[in-house]
Amino acid sequence: MWPPIVRAFLDHLLAEQQAILGPNLVGLYLRGSLALGDFDPETSDVDALCITDQPLSASECAELAAMHARLFASGQPYCRELEVAYLPRVSAKYWRPEEQHPTLSRGGGELEWKTHHENWVVERWAVLHGQSRLFGPDPQTLVAPVSEAQIRRAVLHRLQDWRAFALTPHDPGWGHRGHAIYAAETMCRIAHTLSTGQLGSKPAAVRWALSTFPEPWQTLISRLDEWRTDPAIDPDLNGRVQGLVLWVAQAARKNKQ
Repeated sequence: MWPPIVRAFLDHLLAEQQAILGPNLVGLYLRGSLALGDFDPETSDVDALCITDQPLSASECAELAAMHARLFASGQPYCRELEVAYLPRVSAKYWRPEEQHPTLSRGGGELEWKTHHENWVVERWAVLHGQSRLFGPDPQTLVAPVSEAQIRRAVLHRLQDWRAFALTPHDPGWGHRGHAIYAAETMCRIAHTLSTGQLGSKPAAVRWALSTFPEPWQTLISRLDEWRTDPAIDPDLNGRVQGLVLWVAQAARKNKQ
């Protein structure tokens, strides 16, 4: 179901969590591309959600932080692609604005208290509807159903963040070609979700966009694989993807009226 090298890394992570949390560990679930079946070994994150029975104690937080720092420095495959959040079961059930939880971001190695924004509605949907369970009970017993309206609202809010980003073309976040491809595929997924009310895989959303989007976006999307792992800085490509973001945002605004 998951690449063996990723499964081995996740098993190691789970063993470390079990040693630290003991009976406080309720479950470990995958989200993102690993759950939804479009994991790319070269570019994807390893996204996880750890659910505990009770909020983490100060000592548990300290031990987990030290564990993640060791793991980050270990050189294991995917040790720097890991993103994981720790939520007590009372918070895992529903997303609530402005709640903060211990969260590890890709490439950081530091476990930090971070605000979970509305994109975590989408993360819960992936846990519920994907192949997510690594350890623990069925996630349906821990996470409340996510409605189509909630998904649409969360995706629309995320699209507004992307629109603001596209309006700052000199932001250093607009970097290499690989990032531009990520942004373009995200636009395909957002547009597909707003059209269908379902969060499908990125490959499925790209195929949908190729048969749905007008030019020049079809041609742009048809060439994404050429640049997927290209580290070159390409202002022209970034500009075209920024245009795609603005077009998707405008189309969403028109459809909402």
